[in-house]
Amino acid sequence: MKEMNFIMDEPRTGLGNAAVARDLTIDRFRGILIILMVIGNGLADVSAFPGIFKHAEDIGFTIADTVAPMFILAIAMTYRSSFLRRYETDKASAYSHFIIRYFALMGLGALFSAGGVVVAQQTPWGVLQSIGMAGLLTLPFIRLGAGRRAAAALAILIIYQLVLDRFWLADVLGSSHGGFYGSISWGAMLILATSMVDWLNASGRRQVIAITALTVVTAASLWVVPVSKNRVTLSFVLLTTLISCFTYIVVRIVSGRLGTKGGLIAYWGEKPLPLFVIHLLLTALSQLPFALLGIYERPFIPAALATLAVLVVMTSYVLWARRLKLRMSL
Repeated sequence: MKEMNFIMDEPRTGLGNAAVARDLTIDRFRGILIILMVIGNGLADVSAFPGIFKHAEDIGFTIADTVAPMFILAIAMTYRSSFLRRYETDKASAYSHFIIRYFALMGLGALFSAGGVVVAQQTPWGVLQSIGMAGLLTLPFIRLGAGRRAAAALAILIIYQLVLDRFWLADVLGSSHGGFYGSISWGAMLILATSMVDWLNASGRRQVIAITALTVVTAASLWVVPVSKNRVTLSFVLLTTLISCFTYIVVRIVSGRLGTKGGLIAYWGEKPLPLFVIHLLLTALSQLPFALLGIYERPFIPAALATLAVLVVMTSYVLWARRLKLRMSL
């Protein structure tokens, strides 16, 4: 049986070293996000593709802007439980494992970003670097209670917003995902998401209180700060975290009715990092012929067929990995 050390901990229920069942709700949630990401990125350069499914250029908000924050929530669902399992056994090892994990993600992201700079003159900062930085920034707070983590996240967001408007705006707007400075805000989002996960998994009353409080704070922020994914503003973080929580609740309700049989969507969510890497490679390959011809806005039909081909190849990989029982972890 093969094993590849390549991805974040698999979403499993319970603590300790005993074998426990996978959390199919998390798998399904991540599977839906990956499929949406493949479709959205595959058609992002097509003018006929509705603008609501493309990222806002600066200030503004679209459906596409919610996908990355939902991935942050998905990471938060396993972050603290995975850390605490390791912490119970070896405190120093728990911290070193997560430091290595998120630096590895940043290194992997740097490799892809370097390729993007050469091929398409893209910014050298990508989504994996933002996730890696967010993971590192979350680590010092992960053992705190949910309330203290939420308070810390809000304080970081406020400080970031104040500094952004005065000193960092040009640098943040000049980089994808906010660049290095924007990663501070993504880190605050992950810290806040770990708190929301705790409350979403608590009693019904605590869920309602948490969601209500986040709704009130989000509404207040919208009056003060514009929503912008590119700037990773305070209001963007709060709004998308709230939307992500509601989306997860819906997926959890539906998942509970589907039972314990995983299905293809859950299979897609079992190993998200390899799928993300494969998606990047396949999407780049599908767009390369057009780029070599100087066509940077593809017609809808060729782009749709290329995206469908990417989905088919990735589905084949998912089924192949399950058949070989590949276990991938980082």
